[in-house]
Amino acid sequence: MLPATGEPGRSSFMMMSQSFNRRHSPNRRKTRVDAMMDLDGEMHPVVIRDVSFEGLKIAVPVAIAPGSPVTIHVLDRRIPAIVHWCRHGFAGIHLLERLEGQTLIALETADDALAEFR
Repeated sequence: MLPATGEPGRSSFMMMSQSFNRRHSPNRRKTRVDAMMDLDGEMHPVVIRDVSFEGLKIAVPVAIAPGSPVTIHVLDRRIPAIVHWCRHGFAGIHLLERLEGQTLIALETADDALAEFR
């Protein structure tokens, strides 16, 4: 029997939770890239866990207040941003400027040893 949505593998609950989850973005790409975060003049090691043109999800070693300005240093780039949320060792980062396409691709594929062959 098909789920109520008529789409194989997708339940009504899954679709409903995505439609009400304002953080859901089909444009996010999972990754794992080591970076540094400048917070109030102090550098902290972070790991970028997902990336989109307008934001990042990062694993953080310290709690960060929402609204805090930060700069992410990764792949020889400085990315100015604002902390949108922080909980359970992760933070959502809103970028002040959209990532360029090449930077986005570099972040998406930084941990993929086979990326150049795809």
